[in-house]
Amino acid sequence: MDKLKIAAVQISPVFLDKHKTWIKLKKYLDEAVSNGAELIVWGETLIPGYPQWVSISGGANFDNEDQKQSFLKYWQEAVSLDGPIIDDMKSFSKKYNVMLMGGILEKSDISSSVYCTLITISNGELLGRHRKIKPTYEERLVWSDGDAKGIKVYDTKIGKIGGLNCWENWLPLARAALHRMGEKIHVAVWPGSYRNTRDITRFMALEGRSWVISVSGMLRKDDITHLSNDEFPVKDKVMVSDGYWNNGGSIVVNPRGEIVAGPLIDEEGIIYANLDIDTVIKERHNLDISGHYSRFDIFDFKVNQ
Repeated sequence: MDKLKIAAVQISPVFLDKHKTWIKLKKYLDEAVSNGAELIVWGETLIPGYPQWVSISGGANFDNEDQKQSFLKYWQEAVSLDGPIIDDMKSFSKKYNVMLMGGILEKSDISSSVYCTLITISNGELLGRHRKIKPTYEERLVWSDGDAKGIKVYDTKIGKIGGLNCWENWLPLARAALHRMGEKIHVAVWPGSYRNTRDITRFMALEGRSWVISVSGMLRKDDITHLSNDEFPVKDKVMVSDGYWNNGGSIVVNPRGEIVAGPLIDEEGIIYANLDIDTVIKERHNLDISGHYSRFDIFDFKVNQ
């Protein structure tokens, strides 16, 4: 029985510093590879961090200089798909023959907009980028709407893998699109908090009879202390909040809806799991929503990629 060993890396960023965050993440990637991981995943917009300040500091204040300066800093630390960080990721992937899936803040080559993007890299190639198609609530103040270009699945040795960002996982048609493409492993990336991952991870596993990896980030008050008020002028407003904003909650669930790794809460680290295709096939014996338990002659839709 072929198995795919996965590693879910749960860490906080060096907030609003893409290069230092990548250096930090790479150390965890090294550890995961040394432990035999073939697929390594990390949380939503880990590089350079989730825009937590928006809801804490009055991010909807129109034409506010502090908010504009904070956005400028965020934009400056966004990642270009043809830049050195992605190039380094591709080199890492090729050197160790490992697949990488995780969140970045993507800088557009055309506009001044930024996107919540899930990247997939394998064999030294950027296989795809998936921009979050609908940012959630206050996220819309900093992230632009994405597109469906990245709603795809990719081959692994035990079956096709796909992924979605955070609350996109609640969109039935987004999940359905991946089911129709033959997804057997699903990666859900989150900024953090077990309240987000504990229910939907099991639900998605039972719905698709798929392996589901929910990987989260972390963000704590101490993670922003290195920033100056000049570069991040809402710092003092954010610092009044204590403790954790995002406390992790990474978890792996099998196609029977059983937790096989995690949840990892309130600490940085890596959780591992061995995924197999046999469990998927056995559980789809009685429910295969992309196969025998479907009626595509009645229900149909298209994805405008």
